[in-house]
Amino acid sequence: MQSVKIDSGWNFRGEAPENDMKRFKRPFTLLIFILMFVFASDSVQAIDAVASIKNIKGQVEIKRKNSTIAARSGLILNDKDIVITYRRSKVTIIFRDGSEIRLFPNTRFIIEKSEETKSGARKFLHNFKLKLGSFWGKFTRKRQETVINTPTATAGIKGTTVAFKERNGRMDVSLSSGSVEIKNQQETVLLKPGQQAKGVTSSGSISTKIENLPLKITIKADKNQVTYPEKGEEEELYFTLQLVDTRTNENVGRAGDVYISISNDKIEFAEGISLNARGYARIKAVIKSFDEPGQKEEAVEIFALMDGEEFLDTGSGSTMLIVRPVSEQQRKLKIDAKSGQVQD
Repeated sequence: MQSVKIDSGWNFRGEAPENDMKRFKRPFTLLIFILMFVFASDSVQAIDAVASIKNIKGQVEIKRKNSTIAARSGLILNDKDIVITYRRSKVTIIFRDGSEIRLFPNTRFIIEKSEETKSGARKFLHNFKLKLGSFWGKFTRKRQETVINTPTATAGIKGTTVAFKERNGRMDVSLSSGSVEIKNQQETVLLKPGQQAKGVTSSGSISTKIENLPLKITIKADKNQVTYPEKGEEEELYFTLQLVDTRTNENVGRAGDVYISISNDKIEFAEGISLNARGYARIKAVIKSFDEPGQKEEAVEIFALMDGEEFLDTGSGSTMLIVRPVSEQQRKLKIDAKSGQVQD
């Protein structure tokens, strides 16, 4: 059967002439190549994703290769990203293993490498660089090993809450819990909880610069066991924050901003928490319900820290909260006033 030509240049069977087909294939092939490159790039970026941004205050930027990105809540971070905070700005970085870093103003922090071990028990290996500035970090127990590099010294971290400062060729380290090994050109020292190393230099003794932290912030809930509320409802729980002298356990009058770190997204604290001039604050948390049943009892650890570089002499505090699900016996019956029937 012969093909019948029509004015469109296509034959009756809907096929393009051979020369036209060649011209058609070139842009089509190019389009497929571009789409494959785009999706491949997205896949690579997804694989490289190691952390995300939250709790931004002020101007924060991310330098990535040859571009600069304004930080926003939920932004994914990759290896080699440089996080920069400016004057009066702060930001929190959450890593895949649950570790958390709070950057203070005028800081340059580099995620050199963050990866998960390929064999054995699941563990994350972090390699960070504090080029300049300060931060507080909460590093998950038993699930990570972290190395902090600075122009002055190197610190190895395991299951720890710790703060760092690097400025003018000197490094300060403030340890609240866990262990930190500090190493410079001359010495390696293991810092103990409740200690600080002040003015560490690239050479010279570290051990002579170690002293006890003079202050600590405490956090205490009005009750340590609570129950998740009914679906669609909320519960309130109050906490007391207080700044104390570590030697006498007496209250210290000193005002300052406070940051609350908690991994449970059903318990929310208000922003803008601060101690008054007496070193004291009462704060409220809102406990939200689950949309679906099936939640389990859990122990939630809540951390409080002084939110700024000027408070590296103050250890962070923590408290444990036991949160229980609503059992069938605890459920409140709701009865329709008109029908008298029990409602879910």
